Amino acid sequence: MNKILLVVFLIFTSLYTNLSAVNFTKKDLQVLKDLDIEKSFVHDKHLQDLYNKLSDKNHIHVYKRNLRQSSIYISKIKEVLNQEGLPSSFLFLSMAESNFKIDAKSSTNALGLWQFMPATAKVYKLRNDEYVDERLDFIKSTHAASKYLKSHHKRFNKWYLSILAYNCGEGRIIEAITRASIDKYVQLYPNKKDSKKITEYRNIIKEYLRTRKDFYKLNRIYKDIKQWNIPITARDLLKIQEKLDRQYLPRESRSYLRKIVVLAMIANRNFLKKGYIFDRDINATITTVKVKGGLHLRSISKVLNMKYNTLAKMNIHIKQKIVPFDVKRYDVNIPYSKLGIYNKNKNRIKNDSFVIYRVKKGDTLLRIAYKFKVKYSLIKKFNDLKSNRLLLKQKLVIPIDKYKVNKTTRKSSNKTIYKVKKGDSLSRIAHKFKLNIKKIKRDNNLKSNKIKVGDKIAIY
Repeated sequence: MNKILLVVFLIFTSLYTNLSAVNFTKKDLQVLKDLDIEKSFVHDKHLQDLYNKLSDKNHIHVYKRNLRQSSIYISKIKEVLNQEGLPSSFLFLSMAESNFKIDAKSSTNALGLWQFMPATAKVYKLRNDEYVDERLDFIKSTHAASKYLKSHHKRFNKWYLSILAYNCGEGRIIEAITRASIDKYVQLYPNKKDSKKITEYRNIIKEYLRTRKDFYKLNRIYKDIKQWNIPITARDLLKIQEKLDRQYLPRESRSYLRKIVVLAMIANRNFLKKGYIFDRDINATITTVKVKGGLHLRSISKVLNMKYNTLAKMNIHIKQKIVPFDVKRYDVNIPYSKLGIYNKNKNRIKNDSFVIYRVKKGDTLLRIAYKFKVKYSLIKKFNDLKSNRLLLKQKLVIPIDKYKVNKTTRKSSNKTIYKVKKGDSLSRIAHKFKLNIKKIKRDNNLKSNKIKVGDKIAIY
C-alpha cells in the first residue's frame, strides 16, 4: 500500500512540477478552451519546451518588435475575427503564418498576412488582377481566412482541428482522425483487434497510404468511425507513434498548433500589458471607405492631409496605387482618425486620369514623357522612382488628364489590334490578354458581348 501511495505521489509531483515550472495561468487554460483543446494539453512536453524557448529574452524581444511594427493593424484584425465569430486566439495564427507582415511572401507564392495561395484566394473571392491583389488587403484577407477556418470547423466541430486543416488540409485531418480512432478503439477493445471490420479498415488505410488514391474509401471509414464516439484529443493526434514513418500528422503541423497556442499564451503575460495593443479600442486604428474608381492614392492622401506613403502602406494591395477603374466604388483603408476629414472633403478629391504604360525596349523617362506630353518629373513622382533607370516591361503610372492629352494619344502607345477568330468570345479574349470584359467593352464601345469573326478588337 505504501508503495502505491509513493508512486501516486511521485506522479502527482512530476505533473505539478511541469505545470508550475511553466506557470500556466487561468488565462492560458482559457486559450485551450477557446480552441477546444483539453486542459491536459498543458502537460505536453513539447508544448512546455516551446513555451520556455519562446519566453526567453531574445524571443520576447522579437515578439514585442513584431507587435510594434504591426500595431496599427492588429486591433482591426481582432475586430474582424470577432465579427466572424472566431476566438481571439486566431490572431496568433496570422502571427505564426507571417509574423504580422501583411506583405509576407513564401517560396511557394503564398502571400499576405494569412499566406493565401492563388487558388484558395480565388475560392474565397479575393481579387487578383492587373489592378489589385487582395491577398495583401489585411481586412479582406482576414474575412476570407475566417470563412476558410469556419468551413473547416463546420466539418470537424473543433477549432484546433480547423487550425491543423488550415496547415495541412482537410484530407490529412480525416486520415489522422481515422487512424487514431481505430488505434484507440483497439486499445479499448483488444478482442476486436483482428475482427473482420478492423482488418478491412486497416487494409484500406494501408493501401491508401501506399498509393494516395481512392480517398473516398478513407472518407467512408471516417464517417463510419464517427459513429463509434471514440473521444480523440489533441494529444492523441500529436503524439509520436514508434516505428511509423508516417505519423498521424506531419511534424510541421504538430509544431504549428503548439506554436499558435504558445504565442496566444505569451500574450497574457504582464510584461506585454503596458503600452501594447491587445486591449486597445478596436475602432481606434483603421477603417474602410468607399472611393470612386480610378482615383490615385496620392490625390486621396492630399484631401486627408496625410503622408502619401502612409496611405499607400495601408493599401499595398492596390497595384500602381490607382483605385481599380472597372468598379464604381472600391474599399480603401484609411486611418480612423481621418474618417471625419474624408466625409467632409470626399467630393473634393481630384479626379485625375491615368494610363498604365509598360516599358518597352529603348524607352527612357524622357521619351515616355514626350510621348504622353507630361513632365518626366511627374512620372517619377507618381511612381516613386528614385532614379531615371527603367526595367523592361516595368509598369508606369502616367497622369494624363491634367495636361489635356486626347484619348487617342493616351492609348495608342499600348494599343494592340486583335482580329476575332472562329470560336472566339469576349470572355476568351479577356482571359487571353488577362483583362476584364467590361474594360474591353468600354474601350471598344461595345453594347453587348456579341462579336463575329473578322471583328477588330482594340486591346490596351
